[in-house]
Amino acid sequence: MTSREPTRLGEVLRAAREARFVDLPRVERDTKIRVRYLVALENGDYRELPGAVYTRGFLRNYGIYLGLDPEYLIDLYRLEVGTPTERRAAPTAPQPVSQRQGRPLVISSGAVAAVILTVMVGLFVIYLAGEFITFARTPELRITDPATDVTAFTGSAYTIRGVTEPDSTVTVDGLRENPTVTAASDGSFEITIGLVPGANVITLVASDPLTGRDSAEVRRSITVVGVDPSTEPAGAVVISEPAEGASVLPGAVEVSGRAAAAGIALRVSATFVDPAPATFSIVALSGIGVPLPSDPPIAPGSQELVADAVGAWSATLQLVPGTWDLSVETADAAAPAQVRRVVVSAGPGLTGLLSVAGGRSYLEIDEDGKPKATISGREAVAGSAIELAAKGSLRIRVGNAGVVALTINGVPLPPMGGDAAVVEWLITAIP
Repeated sequence: MTSREPTRLGEVLRAAREARFVDLPRVERDTKIRVRYLVALENGDYRELPGAVYTRGFLRNYGIYLGLDPEYLIDLYRLEVGTPTERRAAPTAPQPVSQRQGRPLVISSGAVAAVILTVMVGLFVIYLAGEFITFARTPELRITDPATDVTAFTGSAYTIRGVTEPDSTVTVDGLRENPTVTAASDGSFEITIGLVPGANVITLVASDPLTGRDSAEVRRSITVVGVDPSTEPAGAVVISEPAEGASVLPGAVEVSGRAAAAGIALRVSATFVDPAPATFSIVALSGIGVPLPSDPPIAPGSQELVADAVGAWSATLQLVPGTWDLSVETADAAAPAQVRRVVVSAGPGLTGLLSVAGGRSYLEIDEDGKPKATISGREAVAGSAIELAAKGSLRIRVGNAGVVALTINGVPLPPMGGDAAVVEWLITAIP
């Protein structure tokens, strides 16, 4: 008994492709036939194809690529869609072009020339078909962020992200300032737009430089709430993020907002208000507790910046745990400073960084009782930076305490000890 040969067009194509161990994306790259058309051919869903003429062109191109007789595939297609075939004989099971049986071939110079000419004409037709398909299609434009309209946005700028044809130019319309951006080689793009209070209707169009065609328009509506422009003094600035009273993690905290006009010089700063409750305790190997820093932290230096073309601005401040007042004002102090209070607090558990500078040190590090793989029990060289993470406890033993620095839950700790000192700390999270 032999296995049944596939007789339906989709089965024939899928069996031949799988026998070559290629997937549909690979076929698309090699034949220039879009994946959705390949799927339609293999599923027999001919309503998804652009038309009979294009479909026959796809089948010729796909058949040559798979090593099948294109005319056989076209006959199957005609039978399945109910179009009379031009051949009288019923189609037979497909055979690779290289294995088709026939009468003995008489080699002559004329035959060779005819074969070469036929191949050249076939390749030229395939090239023209590929170019026609490429230039006839409408560029794709898909917005991934925001996926839908935004009804209650409190910021002054929004970064729109999406996908289109590679190297296409994406144009924005409908705003006070309408920027453009060029998509990357993989088709991805992002573009930041400035918003005004109320409804902002944004229209985006992608222009494909390869075909010279434009995509269909895609619209998004972003409604900015919580700002009454009539109450803002001239030259005012507004903090959009973080929100008032927000809890943020230690480290780099991004502050952003908008100014009343483009090009305004601004100054962003932070003022320490209250310390944060202790989230961990330290006990030395001797059983004596290690005191945590009690002095107020040093505030990061103020940052000078200029609002961009749509009035948007942003800055990053390095903050340790505690309560902070974030302030932004115009450089000339022409308008009152805007202040936003935030609480910087570490998340649950223990996170931190151990760094080695100025020498080498032997290290033992246990995270929740388990030695840290590839690090614990070895010597770390100068410049090493080791991230720490545990739910309940960290045991750290160093052989040259003078070169080791620790930061736990955003709090820089005092030196563990002097040069060449062997020190061990047990750090425990406070529930």
